[in-house]
Amino acid sequence: MTSIVSYAQGQALQVLSFEVGAQTYCVPVSAVREIRGVTPPTPLPDAPPYVRGVINLRGQVMPVIDLSWRLGKGVAEDGERQVIIVVENQNDVAGMLVDAVCDSFIVEADQINPPPSLGDGEDSPLVSAVITSGEGSMTILLAVSRILPERPIEALAA
Repeated sequence: MTSIVSYAQGQALQVLSFEVGAQTYCVPVSAVREIRGVTPPTPLPDAPPYVRGVINLRGQVMPVIDLSWRLGKGVAEDGERQVIIVVENQNDVAGMLVDAVCDSFIVEADQINPPPSLGDGEDSPLVSAVITSGEGSMTILLAVSRILPERPIEALAA
């Protein structure tokens, strides 16, 4: 497994699953700060296209990421069940706009598989692992550290 996976290899992992389009994804519960209703974000000039804008979360300004767009599925359609999952990675906090939250569950270590190579030895940078279940279904475990917008190096030094 890659170093971007935020769990110890060979151990069970608690995840939060959610829908984006017709696909189910998940992130480690340890990366989730909260789940909140959708707040219209304030657009930012020159932001990456997958960043809808920013919202104020109890005094902290954070970006809202359209996870559908970020995953290459196009702009998310507004819906009744849409929520923002607030995630954090080290000092970075962001909201992920998803279509619906599904469930929180524990995944056993033998169900966590490395992502397949996409050719030329490349892995998907947004995927940490593929979780399989006894029913033959698969859920994609996303790499929270790679979903968040990249900070310029000079911003990190400030």
